[in-house]
Amino acid sequence: MAKHDASNRSSRSVRATVEELLPSLSASQRRVAELVIRDPETVAFGTADSVAQAAETSAPTVVRFAVTLGFEGFSALRDAVRGEVSDQLQSALSRVNQRRRSPLLTHAIEIERGNVESTLGRLDTADFEQLVAWLADTDRRVWVLSNTQCEGIASRVTDELRIVRDRVYHLTGNEFRVQTDLSSLKAGDVVLSIDTQRHEQWLVRIQREAVGRGAVPIILTDRVPHSLDGRGGRTATFAVDTVGPFESFVGLVALLNVLVAGVTDRHRARVIRRLERLEQTWSDRDLFTT
Repeated sequence: MAKHDASNRSSRSVRATVEELLPSLSASQRRVAELVIRDPETVAFGTADSVAQAAETSAPTVVRFAVTLGFEGFSALRDAVRGEVSDQLQSALSRVNQRRRSPLLTHAIEIERGNVESTLGRLDTADFEQLVAWLADTDRRVWVLSNTQCEGIASRVTDELRIVRDRVYHLTGNEFRVQTDLSSLKAGDVVLSIDTQRHEQWLVRIQREAVGRGAVPIILTDRVPHSLDGRGGRTATFAVDTVGPFESFVGLVALLNVLVAGVTDRHRARVIRRLERLEQTWSDRDLFTT
C-alpha cells in the first residue's frame, strides 16, 4: 500500500487522515485505524505491542499502519496522537482544579451563554434548513439514537417530535433491542444521532450499519472530525464548555430546541390541532394539579 503524503497530513488531524484512508486499508490495519478513532488514548500512551494486542493484530502491522499514514514509525504516530489528545482532552480532575476569576454563578452565565451562542452561531443557515426539511418530512421515519450520557435528552426530543409529526422512534435499551427495532428501517429514513466523543462502540456500529442500509444521517456531536458515518447527511456541532467537572449539554438542548421549532413551523396547523387535543385530554382526565 502506498505511503500517505506527509505534507498533506501535516495540516490535518490524525483522526481525519485515518478516516480518509479507512476504506483502502487491509482488514488488520483497519482494526488499528478503528482503535485510533474510538480510543486514541490507547495509542497515545501505548507501545506497538500493546496497541497490537488491543487491535487484535501484530506489532509489525501497527508499524506498517503508521508508515501508511506518513509517519516514520509507531513512535511518531504515538507522539502525534498524544499531542491531539493533550489538546482535546480536559479531564474532570483538571476542571475541578481550575481557579475561577469570577463568582460561580457569574462564571456559569458567561460559559452557558457562550455555549448557546457558539452552537447556534456556527450553524450554517443552509445546513439548518436541510436538517429541518429532513426532520419535517413525514414520508421519512425518524430514528433517534444517542449515547448513554444523552439518553434523557434523546427521550425528550423524541417526545417533542412525536407531538409535531408522526413516526418518530427512540432507539433505547441494549444493542440487541436497538438492532431489533431498526430491522424495519428503510432507505431514506432519518437517523438522528446524538453523541459526544469518545464514541461508544455499539453506537458507532449501529449508526454506520444504518447509513449503509440507506438511512440519512443527522449527526449532533461536540466536535469534528468524528467516527460516525456522515455520508449523504449533515453534522452539527454543539459547544460543551463547563464550569464544573462534567461537560455541559446546554448547547445541545438549545440546538435541539431550534430544530423542533423549525419542524413545528412547517406543520403549524397540524401541531395546533394536536396540542389542542392533548390539552383537552389532559384536562378531561384531570392529569395535572395546580
